[in-house]
Amino acid sequence: MAAIEYPSTASVPRRHHEAIMEAPRPSYAEKRADAEERTRAQTELEHIVRLYNLGKPIFPRSLLKDLHEQIGQGKEEVIIPDIDDKPQTYSLRAHELCTDFPIINYSSIQRLIHFDPRYPSLLIGSRCPVSIQYTPRPNYPSSTSEEIHSAFEHINTQWLKSETCSNLGRFFVKPRFLPKTITKIVAFGLGTLGKVEFGNLSVRSYAQHAAMLTMASALRKRNNDSEGRQDIQCFAQDPYYDEKDIEFLTSLGITVVNDPQGFLEIDEHTLVFSVCPNIPVRQIVADVRWPAAMIWNSLTSEEEMDGWRRWLPNGEVFLAGPMMTDPDSDRVCEMVRYYNEAQLSDPGDYFGDLTVYARKSSSLDKV
Repeated sequence: MAAIEYPSTASVPRRHHEAIMEAPRPSYAEKRADAEERTRAQTELEHIVRLYNLGKPIFPRSLLKDLHEQIGQGKEEVIIPDIDDKPQTYSLRAHELCTDFPIINYSSIQRLIHFDPRYPSLLIGSRCPVSIQYTPRPNYPSSTSEEIHSAFEHINTQWLKSETCSNLGRFFVKPRFLPKTITKIVAFGLGTLGKVEFGNLSVRSYAQHAAMLTMASALRKRNNDSEGRQDIQCFAQDPYYDEKDIEFLTSLGITVVNDPQGFLEIDEHTLVFSVCPNIPVRQIVADVRWPAAMIWNSLTSEEEMDGWRRWLPNGEVFLAGPMMTDPDSDRVCEMVRYYNEAQLSDPGDYFGDLTVYARKSSSLDKV
């Protein structure tokens, strides 16, 4: 049998060969436009970094308070200022055929200044730390109230017997948690108690809500052992809570609040509890109000943070990463300097890598 012969490139007509092997070359005008766009993006990057380094809050409490009031008034549109305080208008009304629903989008400083030279226009349009975006509603099988109640009873029993629970409780009998200092717990992003992916329930979500009750009980006991009696208010914020979540959490004494009310509840008597949220909770808290204590993901090491530092031609220094949903920042690192800290040992893997931060008594005159 004769061998199959494939045509060599030499046998391909010259024009056809050139069309295959060579991509269209950009014109001079296109190159110039790309260069101008990169220059504008670089200028924008330097501008945002300069504002941030000068101390401009990207999540000011006044902005969140005004947005909360606009939403509470039932408006179909809200106005949110961008990084330069220029008003931007967003619709809260999804198309009638759309299953998405509006949520508040928070962009960390890393997201605001993320720059890819291949797509400079993406930076040019990212001037809004707070905006409105639409997200699909989770399409998971619904859970009944009985299923949620039964699952919580079972997981809470396991939680209370766990070594992680014991380790957490020890922090509330140490001097670092002063009597009558904490009267409120605000939790962010603990997750729905309904069914999630593959129709399962999230053990972590249940355990984290149970942990919130454990902390409230420990604080209540500590406060009641001191002068007077002080109750502990519990608030939880998560845009994915549904009616059954709200009903059940209310029965536990946890008040569910809409975004951004949870951030507005934070004051100097608050413990903030957050585990791997999908928004930059730590950066928001650092701008809004420094609480009495935080229990949230451990900060990145100084060595790793230094690896993310970049220098601009104008001398400004900024953090290019890490690119995650709740990243550290120089502002967060500065805040925790005024807190005692200790890592939470979690052999039950209910939380992951968490650290407990408690305000130093000598720092109460700070933000």
